[in-house]
Amino acid sequence: MNDAPRVLHVSTSTKLGGVSEVVRSELPYLAELGWRTRWVLAHALDAAHDAAFVLHNGLYGARSEDFPEERVRRGVGHFLAANEAAVVAAARDADVVVLHDPLVLTLATAVRAVAPRVAWRCHIGSEDLGAIDRSAVEFLRPRLDVVDHLFFSDARQIWPGWRDDGRTVVVPPGIDPRSWKNRDLPDDVVDEVWSRLHAARGCSVARVTGEEDGRILVDDFGTGGLRHRDAPFVLQVSRWDPLKGQLGVLRSFARLADDDRETELVLVGPHIDDRRNYPANRAIWQGLMDARAELRPGTRERVHIWRFGPDQRTGEDLALNVLRGRARTVVQNSSRESFGLTVSEAMWKGAVVVGADTDGIRAQIRHDVNGLLTPYTEGDGPWPRTVLRSLTDEEGRARWGAAARAAVEERHLSRLGVLRQVAAFEGATGPARGRARPGPPAAGAAPDAPVPPAPPS
Repeated sequence: MNDAPRVLHVSTSTKLGGVSEVVRSELPYLAELGWRTRWVLAHALDAAHDAAFVLHNGLYGARSEDFPEERVRRGVGHFLAANEAAVVAAARDADVVVLHDPLVLTLATAVRAVAPRVAWRCHIGSEDLGAIDRSAVEFLRPRLDVVDHLFFSDARQIWPGWRDDGRTVVVPPGIDPRSWKNRDLPDDVVDEVWSRLHAARGCSVARVTGEEDGRILVDDFGTGGLRHRDAPFVLQVSRWDPLKGQLGVLRSFARLADDDRETELVLVGPHIDDRRNYPANRAIWQGLMDARAELRPGTRERVHIWRFGPDQRTGEDLALNVLRGRARTVVQNSSRESFGLTVSEAMWKGAVVVGADTDGIRAQIRHDVNGLLTPYTEGDGPWPRTVLRSLTDEEGRARWGAAARAAVEERHLSRLGVLRQVAAFEGATGPARGRARPGPPAAGAAPDAPVPPAPPS
């Protein structure tokens, strides 16, 4: 009989986005520590997309209107009707259930009835605590009250009123250096992939990976590949999301192109499936295509917008590995970023990274030490000047790249986050039932003082 502890992860996707990246990277380490793992999908069906988007933006502090509680409640109702029974059935066999992000948190009350221990992991947040939609937090409060552990990515993003809650633990996301996205690749593999990828052509890498999904499928939608194999290029890898700032990158690159006649721009994102993606994802991608079409011809030919094909996880990961290794500079122009795994992944490759000076990006990049920071841009500001420096300062490039990899190795590998979670699970003394509810701060009260991250276990 196997009496190893069992942990169940629940998320709205097992393929797209940062949450799936985090869970995927942590499962092997949990297994190495003696935990049996299972990961189940709670589908964010069409009727729940709007509710998920509202909660997502509210906790990021990016809301644009009053909190539409009834609309969110209806969406959550559809989500629970579609997923509650299956998730509860899976939770009966788990010692710990980890719910990821706000929509999945709405399952907490039902899961609490059958699982010995329940955790919620918040992958969304901002250091600007005053901007966070308190109505979104209050909507989630009944579910927050019944969980045993609250995992936040950064101490500075813990909401006022929860900082002194004994359930709260800082668990920074991290990357798995052994994955196909992050491992060091032999030169012959890089050369084989790059011989086609630079031209926006796919290839099979199943021989290398041994995985059935080892194909690189890339579509340039007429934006073309690089003009030649060794062309220098600036790269941003992001999902098609209003918070990721790709349009600002494109507009700022048009200004950079006046001073740099050689460098090209590659914007890369995932396949868009309208059944699984937010409607805004397609709108962002289409807006980029439209903006590119308006550029003057000499610049337009240097801007490439690529989407990877569906259901080829391993091939896409290997392609991103090669892209980051070949890019002259990697940028991440997010207006909000609770952490920014794409920054960690690029820094691990020793890439020169220019990041928006915001939240989780600022927590990873020390300006002029292991990369460069510049204000978020919508096409204005110092972005072109900072990126131009990243392309031309050879002494700085060598220094930033070496320091970037060292910083990730010290603070942002998956093993650290797993150790903190396991320490919380194994050190807990009782369930959350009957726990006092933290309240919102009094009007005019100052935010709680920052809580320092826990030391590595």
